[in-house]
Amino acid sequence: MTPTLHVIAGPLPGQGRLATLAHPRTDAWPAEHLTHLAEAGVNLLVSALTTAEQQRLGFTGTVAEANRLGLEFLPFPAAEGTPPREEAARVIGLSGRLAANVRAGRFVATQCFGGIGRSTLLASMTLVLLGVPPSDALRRVTGNAEMPVTRDWLNDFAAQRAPA
Repeated sequence: MTPTLHVIAGPLPGQGRLATLAHPRTDAWPAEHLTHLAEAGVNLLVSALTTAEQQRLGFTGTVAEANRLGLEFLPFPAAEGTPPREEAARVIGLSGRLAANVRAGRFVATQCFGGIGRSTLLASMTLVLLGVPPSDALRRVTGNAEMPVTRDWLNDFAAQRAPA
């Protein structure tokens, strides 16, 4: 079974693409899953699996296989015990990097275990950094599914960035 990409509307005309996806239910990222993503045009795959999930799923060799296929694979594990402010800074920093990739015309995909939590936050933050209002960003990523933590996080971030 190949991974299903949820390609997000937009983000903005003339830029790259952005998608989310869930982790394949079989094993780490078998070659056929990575091949499917590369053939779909994905340039950068960000895996937001936690360190424990990566260990449990056996992620050895995934980076090398992705590189062999010309797919940049970026593990972004949630660190256990990381203070929330430090974790927020990491999410914002990575989202800025993803936004730069989308602006450069690349196809970026974010992934976590279920494809609805961490990957949603990263994709939504990327859209906000591309200038999409938080409510529209979340709607584009989730299709109006209720995600209160992500919604509140995005709105707080946008309010802090607003010009005085």
